[in-house]
Amino acid sequence: MKIQSEDIIFGTLALISIGIWLLSVIYFDYPLLSVLFLWSTMILITILYIHVYKKRKRDKKIMKLRFYLSGIPVYPSMIYYIYKLIFDNGVPKEQELLPLYVLIPALAINGFILLFFDILKK
Repeated sequence: MKIQSEDIIFGTLALISIGIWLLSVIYFDYPLLSVLFLWSTMILITILYIHVYKKRKRDKKIMKLRFYLSGIPVYPSMIYYIYKLIFDNGVPKEQELLPLYVLIPALAINGFILLFFDILKK
């Protein structure tokens, strides 16, 4: 599994969407809209990434492993975060940046898996 340009492009797009989310949380008082933007962009990036994987006939087994391992912490925490925003009238101040603390490690896990398989192939 070689690191391709699409891996770098989609990783960069994910970091940009996290950055936009972070700026919107800091400067605006609409955390629910901000997290919905973040979640929808991450889903769109994932769909486009799957399409590129199929088009370039890359190993889907590694892609599934990457998304399972990085998705395990992401989706439950995002569901919890949105639940707190909708039903508990917001999140506590210490949990305001929870998506940042979950998505950055998930992207790192995703990258480490890709790097591991790249090293393993050599």
